Amino acid sequence: MTKTIAIEQLRWTTSLSPELSQELVSVAQRISIEDSALASPNLINRGINFIERGTLAICIQTPNLKTANCLLVGQDGWFGNYIDPNASLLPFIFIEIEPCSIIHFSNQRLRPTCEKNAEIYKWFYSLTFESKEKWLQSQLIYSANITERIVYQLIDILAHMNTNESIVEIAVSQQQLSDMTGIARQRVNEVMKELERNQLVTLYRGKVRIDSPQGLAAYLDDIDLSIRDPRQFI
Repeated sequence: MTKTIAIEQLRWTTSLSPELSQELVSVAQRISIEDSALASPNLINRGINFIERGTLAICIQTPNLKTANCLLVGQDGWFGNYIDPNASLLPFIFIEIEPCSIIHFSNQRLRPTCEKNAEIYKWFYSLTFESKEKWLQSQLIYSANITERIVYQLIDILAHMNTNESIVEIAVSQQQLSDMTGIARQRVNEVMKELERNQLVTLYRGKVRIDSPQGLAAYLDDIDLSIRDPRQFI
């Protein structure tokens, strides 16, 4: 994907000088979900990323490969970090919910700018607040029961989709829901079957149709959504 990247295409998290903004887009690279770079769990550790199009689930995994936290980032959202090349963070996995195009600012390409222009650290600082609420709320969800955790992910996916339809199909499989929640696939299947019996969803191979968003949302009435309540975005 070689289309030129323009300053105006990005939702900047803080005001930057025109000179720095231009320098940043000059080193940016556009990648799609099919690129091997995006399939790598190291992408989030290798720079800063802007989602130009689509929705992506980003999951932190523990050494035993169990998901410890998961958040969704949609169109115009940012994720990633500028870090020391020798730093090692927890492993991440990415799950595409909607086809993604990402503008990537690699640490390697950002480093020369960091060495000569301190203004870039203003941008780095503003990025630390970008997903803070989502990460914290996601952590709170792991104290809920398995049905509530699965329903939360479904509602959060809806919150990131730009649609006004009352019935929405989500391209997410039960295995992906298992990866996102850290709940065994068999238990995910049991919960989804129960939701289907209650006429809240319809299950298909590799996707879920949400038949009653408000009915699903009611499952979250008794859990702590004080940091971020995705129901207000659907």
